[in-house]
Amino acid sequence: MPEKVNKTDEGILWKTMKSGDQKSFSEIFKFYYPKLYTYGIKLVPFNDFVRDQIQDLFISIWQNREGLGEVSNVKAYLFISLRRRLFASTKSKVYAAPLDSISEKDSKALIFEPNEFIDKEFISNNVKERLIENLNSLPVIQREIIFLRFYNRLTYKEISDIVDMKEQSVKNSMPKIFQKLSVGITDVPKEDMEDMDIMLFNLFLLLLKK
Repeated sequence: MPEKVNKTDEGILWKTMKSGDQKSFSEIFKFYYPKLYTYGIKLVPFNDFVRDQIQDLFISIWQNREGLGEVSNVKAYLFISLRRRLFASTKSKVYAAPLDSISEKDSKALIFEPNEFIDKEFISNNVKERLIENLNSLPVIQREIIFLRFYNRLTYKEISDIVDMKEQSVKNSMPKIFQKLSVGITDVPKEDMEDMDIMLFNLFLLLLKK
C-alpha cells in the first residue's frame, strides 16, 4: 500500500477484505497500524496495552468481516473503533491500575513533547517552547482535535465522527484554540499575514514532524 492512499483505493481494499482477501487485510493493517499506534499511545500512554488493543481490533475485524457494514472512510472507522476500545478497556477490571485512572477527559492524555517538533533556525526556542506549553494547557478534547487535524490531516467531518461532536462545533473550536495557542507568542515574523490564526496554523505545520 502506498504512503498515501485515496478513499477509492481504501474502499476497494475494504471491500475485498470483507470478501476474505487476506492480502487486502494485510495491506490495511500495515498501512494503518503506525497511525493507530501513534494515536493510541497519545490517548493511553502504555505501549503494550495500546499494541494489544490494536491487535485485538484487527482480529475482531477479520473474524467479523462478513457482518461488517459499508465503510465510507476506513481511516475514520479505525480511529473511532480504537478510541472506543481503548477507553472501554481502561474501565474494565481486566486491566489493573494505573489504567484504571485513564479516561477520555484525562489531562495526562495527548501531551505534546519537544521531540515531536522540528528545530528551525529562524524560529526561536522560546517560541517553540511557548507553543508546546500552550498546547499542553488546552483542554484534552482540544488537544485531540489539534492532534487529529494537524498530525493526521483529518477533515472536520472525520474529526467530528471520531470525537463524537457536531462538525460545526469542531470548526467553531478552532479560533478559540488558536487564540489560546497565541498567548505569549510575539516574536514570530508575520510577514504579510495579518491573521494570527493563519500565522499559527502555518507555524504549527512548519514545526510539526510528519
